Amino acid sequence: MISIKNLYLSFTKEFDALHNINLEIQDGEKVAFVGESDSGKTMLLRVIAKLEKFKKGEVYIKDININKISFKQDIQVGFVPKSFVFLNNKTVRENLEWILKSRNFDPATINLKILMALRNFEIENIQNMKIKDLSAYQKTLVELARVSMRKVELFLIDDICADLDRTETQKILEKIRDMIDQSSQSTFLFAFSNKLYAEFLGLKIINLKDGEIVENE
Repeated sequence: MISIKNLYLSFTKEFDALHNINLEIQDGEKVAFVGESDSGKTMLLRVIAKLEKFKKGEVYIKDININKISFKQDIQVGFVPKSFVFLNNKTVRENLEWILKSRNFDPATINLKILMALRNFEIENIQNMKIKDLSAYQKTLVELARVSMRKVELFLIDDICADLDRTETQKILEKIRDMIDQSSQSTFLFAFSNKLYAEFLGLKIINLKDGEIVENE
C-alpha cells in the first residue's frame, strides 16, 4: 500500500521535521504513529496526504509515485485533520450533504447515507445545529461521521483526541474501533500523542521522536 524511502522534510536548513524515514505499510494494516509534539507524526501523515512537499526521498502509494497519484481515480483517501475544516455557518446536516453532493450522489442516496451516519455516531440531536455552535467533542463526531459516508481505502486520522477529556476520548475511540471493524479491508494510519490510545485500538505502533522512527522504548 505505502512505501517510503529515505524521506526528509525540512522547513529550515538547520532542522528536519522528518529525517530519513523508511517505512512499508501493507494493504489493510492498522498503524499508529506515536510521539510527543514535534515528533514528526503529523508531518508524516500530511506527507502521505499530499499536503507537504518533502525535499528528498520517495513515497509510493499502491506502487504509484505520490507526485503522480490521484486521490479521486487511483485511491480513495479520507483525511481527518486535528483542526477540522467545516462550513461553520452551516448546520451539521448541511455539512454532511455538501460532501456527498460534491461527489454527485443522488438525493435518495444522500439522505440514506446521512441518516445512517447520524445514527451510527449518535448525532441526530445536533443535526440542525450550526457547526460554530458545537463543542470540540461534537465536531469530532461530525468529522468522523463525514468521512464514514464514503468508501475509503486509506484513512489518515491526526490526533483528534488531543483536546478532549477522558470520557469524550473513550467514546471517540469506541467509535473509531467501530469504523475499523466496519472497514476491515481499509488501511488506517493514525497519529497519537498518547500510546494508550493506539494500544486500546490494537494498532501496530511506530514511535517517532525528533522526526525519526525510533525503536520501542
